[in-house]
Amino acid sequence: MLTLIIQILRERRFCGLTSSECLQRELVYRLSIGDATHSQLVKSLPRDLSKIDKFQEVLDKIAIYSNPSGMNQGMYKLRLPYWKELDLYHPRWNSRDVQVAEERYMRFCNAPALTTQLPGWSKIYPPLGRIAEVATCRTVLQIVRAVVSYAVFSDASNASRAPDGVLLRALHLLSLALDICHAQRESGEHSCYNGDVIPILALACEEISVGKFGDQSLLSLLVLLMRKHKKENYFVEAGMLNLLSLVESVLKKFAELQPECMKKLQDLAPDVVNQLSRSFPSGDMNSFRSFSDSDKHKAKARERQAAMLEKMRVQQSKFLASIDSTTDVAADDSKHGKDLCDSDGRPRSEEATPVICSLCRDPNSRSPVSHLVLLQKSRLLSCTNRGPPSWEQTRRPGKEPTSCAKQVPNISSERSNLSRSSEITSSSWLMQLIQNKVNEFALEGQPKEVEAFLEYIKEKFPSMKNIQPSCASSTVKKKTSSSFEMLEEHMYSLIWEEMDANSRNWDLLKNDRKLSALGDNGSAESLLLGRYISALSRECSPSASTNSRKAQLESSMLLPTYKGFGPSDCDGIYLSSCGHAVHQGCLDRYLSSLKERYTRQIVFEGGHIVDPDQGEFLCPVCRGLANSVLPALPPETKRSTPSLSTGPSDAVSLSTLRFQEALFLLQSAADVAGSREILQSLPLQQFGQMRVNLDYVVRVLCEMYFPDKDKISESGRLSHSLILFDTLKYSLISTEIAARSGNTSLAPNYSLGALYKELKSTNCFIFALLLSIVQSTRTKDSLTVLLRLRGIQLFVKSICSDISADECPDSPIVGGNMQDILEFSETELQYPDIQFWKRSSDPVLAHDAFSSLMWVLYCLPCQFLSCEKSFLCLVHLFYVVTITQIVITYSRKRQSSLSMSGCSDSLVTDIYRIIEENGVAYIYFDSNHIETHDVKDAIRSLSFPYLRRCALLWKLVRSSVSVPFSGGSNILDGLPYSMGETMECGGNIPVEFNEIGKLEKLFKIPPLDDVISDEIVRFVVPRWLRHFSKQFEARTLNGIMYSTPAVPFKLMLLPHLYQDLLQRYIKQHCPDCGVVLEEPALCLLCGRLCSPNWKPCCRESGCQTHAMACGAGTGVFLLIKKTTVLLQRSARQASWPSPYLDAFGEEDSGMNRGKPLYLNEERYAALTHMVASHGLDRSPKVLHQTNIGNFLML
Repeated sequence: MLTLIIQILRERRFCGLTSSECLQRELVYRLSIGDATHSQLVKSLPRDLSKIDKFQEVLDKIAIYSNPSGMNQGMYKLRLPYWKELDLYHPRWNSRDVQVAEERYMRFCNAPALTTQLPGWSKIYPPLGRIAEVATCRTVLQIVRAVVSYAVFSDASNASRAPDGVLLRALHLLSLALDICHAQRESGEHSCYNGDVIPILALACEEISVGKFGDQSLLSLLVLLMRKHKKENYFVEAGMLNLLSLVESVLKKFAELQPECMKKLQDLAPDVVNQLSRSFPSGDMNSFRSFSDSDKHKAKARERQAAMLEKMRVQQSKFLASIDSTTDVAADDSKHGKDLCDSDGRPRSEEATPVICSLCRDPNSRSPVSHLVLLQKSRLLSCTNRGPPSWEQTRRPGKEPTSCAKQVPNISSERSNLSRSSEITSSSWLMQLIQNKVNEFALEGQPKEVEAFLEYIKEKFPSMKNIQPSCASSTVKKKTSSSFEMLEEHMYSLIWEEMDANSRNWDLLKNDRKLSALGDNGSAESLLLGRYISALSRECSPSASTNSRKAQLESSMLLPTYKGFGPSDCDGIYLSSCGHAVHQGCLDRYLSSLKERYTRQIVFEGGHIVDPDQGEFLCPVCRGLANSVLPALPPETKRSTPSLSTGPSDAVSLSTLRFQEALFLLQSAADVAGSREILQSLPLQQFGQMRVNLDYVVRVLCEMYFPDKDKISESGRLSHSLILFDTLKYSLISTEIAARSGNTSLAPNYSLGALYKELKSTNCFIFALLLSIVQSTRTKDSLTVLLRLRGIQLFVKSICSDISADECPDSPIVGGNMQDILEFSETELQYPDIQFWKRSSDPVLAHDAFSSLMWVLYCLPCQFLSCEKSFLCLVHLFYVVTITQIVITYSRKRQSSLSMSGCSDSLVTDIYRIIEENGVAYIYFDSNHIETHDVKDAIRSLSFPYLRRCALLWKLVRSSVSVPFSGGSNILDGLPYSMGETMECGGNIPVEFNEIGKLEKLFKIPPLDDVISDEIVRFVVPRWLRHFSKQFEARTLNGIMYSTPAVPFKLMLLPHLYQDLLQRYIKQHCPDCGVVLEEPALCLLCGRLCSPNWKPCCRESGCQTHAMACGAGTGVFLLIKKTTVLLQRSARQASWPSPYLDAFGEEDSGMNRGKPLYLNEERYAALTHMVASHGLDRSPKVLHQTNIGNFLML
């Protein structure tokens, strides 16, 4: 009833407000409930108000427009000053909306709306002016007095007859009545009273009997109510409902309006009168609505809370002081003597909180934990190299795009046939090879190793089961290292010693001699591979030996085709993590429970997202998707960082190219790796002490790298560190690509800060952990150590000479090595070790320079990875490789000759000259992003990604992040100068070249003119080109070598107006069955037109099938008729808001409103960045809408 009375007195919809004022009132009402779009506001208004001409003007005055971003549409938000116009007695309120409005008012105004937004009197249509008498009549006074009496004298043990809600409405009505009196007294009107008597003021001091409580007036009851709430609300928290300030404001209004009330209050509550005289000397009634009283009360509450907290703090200090502190003192003394830095001078990271299991939450458990990770197949690199498709140049049904990449198989088909024919080997040559290598290994190997070697030969070649060495094996015991770690440290010292000797006594130009990849004869190579085969024989499980197919020595044998090392159906595997950890036992029980529920078709959390058969599950903390775990290293395990004083003196100036120094380093490494001293000192034990369990993550990676090839994982020929390092390599490349643009703009971002921010904000911790695991596991077993020793030999043969270790012999009688025995022992498929060795022996120009850099670092002793001197040398070496590839690509794309190159006598002219002599090899080099006409600018631009990835790798190597959420240091330390020095680059050049200059200075790369004029470079690069041409003539190399600048990853280039896209694709036919598509879906990765509806006649056009072929399981499709986006990740599907919005930033799903739609760059950039950062399975907004199965056509 009280609410109805207030609404009758307050309503001005048709009796006092203009149309614009009514519109403003309705908009404030709607926006107080929540932010809204333009169409939502229009729909919420009465029909007559929604058609007012001044609608947009009024809306812009009271609301702020926020641009659409991410999944958010363009929204209007109420401006802060107009929260004061909130009407709590609007006739259209419901209980839920008014509660939401009150909460939002508290959040924005930091004050409760119920005690702040008091109803006030406003101008009314004159014929209805006497309605004000309702509020000031005697009856209203009696009602209010009764409510206040019940509230004051209610028994605490019984329910009050005047609860807070009723009391609040009564006080609001009383405040409104006093506001009416004040307004009409100021205006001189007398519509609400006769003469000078105002009932509600005249009778405020009237006393009536209240039973045992005596005679009370309205003023005395209000004073009692004020004192009651002052006592009860002594510990009231700031922001809570406080009736005290409301009662005080009502009493002040009485004192202001009626002298008799002022006298009465001087007797009942003199503090209120004194406060009135101090706070309101001018008698301005609007000041009654100020927050001064509330603020003072909140300040007092805060002071009381601060005093209580200080008292508690003192008590805690006394308690801690009472404890015997002898243990703490001893601990402090022991810590005081420790250095603040590690032995290598790096600052120690702060000890973080121990990681606990997210499932059992046991802080005292000593079981090792593993971090949840998500492994995803990716084709991000291929999509970036290919460039975005255009909506005007997309594939027509039945037509394939024509590009130089597609022309390679036609050009080289004949050569490919010759290559395969050369791989057919006679059995007599193989038998002779096996016998020769058995004899060689018997002279060098230990008896147990020779015996294991013969067992492997007899197992794999049954026809040679009677083979025996021609001489007895040596029984002399050789001195061996106690561990693989000590062997690596010894190799590290020997390499620097030999490198120092080479750099002093060997000049490539003066001696004019070839760099040899081996410092010893071929018997050392036989010893290395022989020990590898013998270790492999001991490693193979009986089941694997039983299931393996025996190699039959037929008249001719054909080797499987070499396809490179890595996943066959994607560019690589991307690793990400949410940072949470679990015990392996807890995870096994959790997954077992999920599979049981899944099998019994019982609903479980995340069942619409995960597939337990694929090992998928949700993180128990953040509900992020995961499919594997990566074990945390023990606290005592840490990456070694040797002193940088080891090796040759670093007297090289900043402007000197370290190309020759890198060649000496690799040559010395190959000499040491092939020396008998090292090979004979290899520990005889088969395995080192493994501190982490990698079976789970390696099993998942094997399924991705070698699908349907369980034989590889069971053979023991797959090194854990090899496959993990390859995953790290591609993850770093993908992170660098994702950092090229932000999530709010499609414009490129080349800054180093953005690059490091992308690493830190996504997977810095998990990358650092993976690198530490690789460092600690690649010296734990003899197979991996021997694999790396052979790898560095092959890399050096490829880089430092012009021959390849796996070239086919000219004669079937001579040549060959033990690697051929490994290959012919398994002719069904190529094992990872053979694939890696073939990758190592490929021409250095045939592969990405950064990938080659990482593989060389993998093969070198562990200490070289964190050694600044060697890292800079190798960066310079592969920088020259990048330059060579770029010059070849530039000459092809620009079709320029030597005379058109614009360069004087330099490396560029040398490369042009060789290309003109043998131009067929350059078809393997391509680029879709060469825009400059200057070859030097092209070199700097196209080498930018290589330098960025090197900076990212060095950043990761020097990172001190040890646990997730630790906020550890992430500075790029270890270089002899600060990053501030890199800021000296000129500011008048383009941003891209400015950032390139910073990286060139960071890695001490001299000016480009000095690099291409270097005599050593011009001496070695022609050898690389001859090696590449020779390999091209011998066999077909895999794929195309793309040179791409640091362009951001982009989805399809869409038109600005959606109508253009709609007209082009709405009537398109299915490329398979020729029928007009009912629901066309445009692939934004390649431009193919697909359909979300599966049909047996056109399976290839299905979204899921196409996503597997186009994006390795990732698909981004624009649904033409719905304007929304369909996100595909394997079998998971999710909807994403439309990138096309109307003029007010709103979607029009299904085009129901018929408004013109325009491409929103910020929203499209957010989608693009999410795809580039592999965030489809990591975004909570996407997972919330994800389901497995057919897409829900909503």
